[in-house]
Amino acid sequence: TDIELPYQPNKTQYFEGCKKRWDGVQPRPDWEEMTFMSDNIQAGSNIFLTSGQLDPWRAAGIQSVPLGSHKSITVRIIENGAHHYDLRSSHPLDPASVVEVRKEEMHAMEQWIQQWRT
Repeated sequence: TDIELPYQPNKTQYFEGCKKRWDGVQPRPDWEEMTFMSDNIQAGSNIFLTSGQLDPWRAAGIQSVPLGSHKSITVRIIENGAHHYDLRSSHPLDPASVVEVRKEEMHAMEQWIQQWRT
């Protein structure tokens, strides 16, 4: 069993680390909740949403890109996947569907960063 100890990060140090690593990008805590607060994501961009096929709450989530959304919004249902499976460390027994979604996520994020830099 994995045990995660309680941890309260130093926000100032964390934000400075992000700005240094990502060429000045300033973290915006709670931005997504304040901006979207529902499945009304059409106003956003650079969003990659995943749900696992095995997630019981998947039916209540966003399962396809809403009409009128920016082309940089991606929605994927991960076959044989579960909650946050794609965000966890890789493992030799990961299903191919999870491996492929991770590659797609990385490619999308690399594109977003490159667009931001130009």
